Amino acid sequence: MLALEDARARILETIRPTPQTETVAVGEAVGRYLAETPASRVPSPAFDNSAMDGYAVRTWDLAEAGGELPVALNLAAGDDPGPLPDGACARIMTGAAIPPGADAVVMQEKVDADGATARFGQPPPAGNNIRRAGEDIPEGGELAGAGERVSPALISALATAGVAKVRVRRRPRVYVLATGSELRDSGEALGPGEIYDSNSPALAAMLRELGAEVTDGGHVPDEIDALRGALQEAADHDLVVTSGGVSVGDLDQVRQVLAEQGEIALWKVAIKPGKPFAFGRLGGADFFGLPGNPVSALVTFQQFVRPAAIRWMGGTYSSVQVPAEAGADFHREAASRTEFLRARLHPEEGRLVATPLSRQGSGMIGGLSRAHGLIVVAAGNHGFGFGERVMVEPTTEWCRFGEPQSRDEE
Repeated sequence: MLALEDARARILETIRPTPQTETVAVGEAVGRYLAETPASRVPSPAFDNSAMDGYAVRTWDLAEAGGELPVALNLAAGDDPGPLPDGACARIMTGAAIPPGADAVVMQEKVDADGATARFGQPPPAGNNIRRAGEDIPEGGELAGAGERVSPALISALATAGVAKVRVRRRPRVYVLATGSELRDSGEALGPGEIYDSNSPALAAMLRELGAEVTDGGHVPDEIDALRGALQEAADHDLVVTSGGVSVGDLDQVRQVLAEQGEIALWKVAIKPGKPFAFGRLGGADFFGLPGNPVSALVTFQQFVRPAAIRWMGGTYSSVQVPAEAGADFHREAASRTEFLRARLHPEEGRLVATPLSRQGSGMIGGLSRAHGLIVVAAGNHGFGFGERVMVEPTTEWCRFGEPQSRDEE
């Protein structure tokens, strides 16, 4: 079996970012990966402006006038200000352009004004409460790098800088398929031994969150000809993600069909849950065969499919882990695999506490839906005690975040 890091590295070495790009409006680019380095068309701020409501002054006028000046102008955001007359001040609102000649703004709370005259206390330093043109973003300045994911905050920066469109990588077309004769769609009547397909909708949702265009192949029975036909249909996509059928049972046929129609690059990874994982090529697609147990499917998606999809779109994957204190003991005899424990997180006296759920079975999706993260127990580590430091991968993008629950509720 390959170690987690080795398996992920081999997958990422295989994946090639798509060279195909498209130009989209900035407002429609959220979640996409940049294929260019956009630059600012205008500086931000575009002009010197007031950082707050107050009075624009010449600092030397205040010294000469003994702290009292007539109010000559009243300026709001959007006004085109004329020059500030000698020996006078201007009432000014936040964001309004600084009138030529003014070199400071005094906040209104420090001014005694009656409309026509303003009386000041201690003179402000030059530049006080003035936002200088270009101090945030210079004209022509780079706003983001190629390969960066477009966030709502970046959209705000792009729009501020006058960028209307950006070039991004094409979305991957992903085929999602579940295998198993026992599977039925939600809403159908269940017969003896049958269960609802939970993997396909969950995996499709996670892929759409990443920005993929998903084809839902539904589910196929454990019949090799049906599987062959489904994978033939899937082969013209960019990525193929299946769940189930990759273990060693008599009806686990995914690896056989993949070997017939494509190639297997790796199989079995030293993680728990999720050991029976396969990666390879199917036609023009990168292929990911995930385990059938729901928790195993979601964990292997997080560890392998998500990084690969990000790389395919030109981004750079990084594993995010945060330190926390263990809220309960955990010990294991066998330590040959990296184990991911579903856990709930909560702050306690300035510390982040991670409490593993009491039931960690790979088929217990209810626990995962109530978890906030995965405690990572590295291979070779036999566990941890209460209060010891642990590392946690947050997973709130697929789980509900709420108050800590009692162990009975887990």
